[in-house]
Amino acid sequence: MSRTSSSENLQKNIFLNTIGNLVYYFCQWLMTILVVHLASYSQAGYLSLAMNTSTSFAVIALFSMRNFQISDVSHEYTRHEYVGSRVLTCLAAFISCAVYAFAANSVFQALCITAFMLVRIAEDIVDVLHGENQKRGRYDYICRSYLMRGLASIVLFSLVLKLSGNLFVTLLAVAAVNLVIAFAYDWVKTSSLAEIKPVMFSRHVLKLLGECLPITVFTFLLNLEMLIPKQVLKAVVGYDELGIYSSIASPTLVIQLFATVAFSPIIPKLSAYLRDGEFDRFASMLRKTYLLIAGIAVLITAGAALLGRWGLTLLFGKSILSHYSLFMPVVWVSLLIGFIFILQSILIAMRQMKWMLIGMIADFALCCALVYPCINHFGSNGASIVQIIAYGVYLPYMIAVAEIQLYNMRNRHKS
Repeated sequence: MSRTSSSENLQKNIFLNTIGNLVYYFCQWLMTILVVHLASYSQAGYLSLAMNTSTSFAVIALFSMRNFQISDVSHEYTRHEYVGSRVLTCLAAFISCAVYAFAANSVFQALCITAFMLVRIAEDIVDVLHGENQKRGRYDYICRSYLMRGLASIVLFSLVLKLSGNLFVTLLAVAAVNLVIAFAYDWVKTSSLAEIKPVMFSRHVLKLLGECLPITVFTFLLNLEMLIPKQVLKAVVGYDELGIYSSIASPTLVIQLFATVAFSPIIPKLSAYLRDGEFDRFASMLRKTYLLIAGIAVLITAGAALLGRWGLTLLFGKSILSHYSLFMPVVWVSLLIGFIFILQSILIAMRQMKWMLIGMIADFALCCALVYPCINHFGSNGASIVQIIAYGVYLPYMIAVAEIQLYNMRNRHKS
């Protein structure tokens, strides 16, 4: 295949992956807007905690395997083992989430968390199937799946919440349609490419889970770093303030999404460079990534400063502007998280999970030490400030690890 053809395919894959993900997660984000208009800021707080808590436990289900899976260009593990391990981790994640939800929350909040965890389970089953689609270049399947699940979710969310007025019933309906599409479309389409016979219990599956464990712990701690400031904010100022903070933060989530999905199709190429000893090409793409990060940071900061007031007024009405001081800090938080997602993918391709985890453990400890002082001193903005400090420390650490390991790889290859 010519370099021009390869470049065109990569651009097409990035486009399909990005469009599908953007529509799906835009629809999820739209739920956080519609819940304010169809219900209240208090219900927005319930929804925010349901989304964030289920995301934390979805880390167990995902086991942070997607980047490992698509960078497995040597086919060390089979599709049966990847899919089987995901079924196993989904069961563990759902049970763990349900136990935590009912132990640490009100009954209604726990029901909302459990219902949204079913949405995450559907996402997580689809994720491993999409990993196989991605390895075969079938981004069209991936795009269609996201479009169907996203549009079906937002239609049902709006309709059921309007008719029932009950957030739990609404989330249960959304979960049901996501699970149906996951098995009726994604499983069937992926199986048509190559038969899938899930293997859940074998030494090779245990080895696979063991290799991904450091990534899983890293991702779990990162998600807790995002969740803990909101939990502390709820404890200090209550659900209404949490709902306002979450509503203002919700438009910025697209930044994290774009950073994750736009970069994902590049990972197999980076992994192939490393496998084939093409370190100059790898280094070139790594440096371009740094420049991309810097450019995105400047553009989004400028755009948010120019359009933030207009956008928030459009979404929530003029009353939200009394809380506008919360907006720019949450933009910077989302930028930093998005950049961490990008560099995480690179470090996984380099198989540097150990150093990635060591740094995150220290960073998580820093977040825990600063969260109460920051929120007590800065109020709602403290939830953003503590994350800016923690992620602002961790991002340069990731860059240093990538550069040091690339230097070491080159030296080993030369010798």
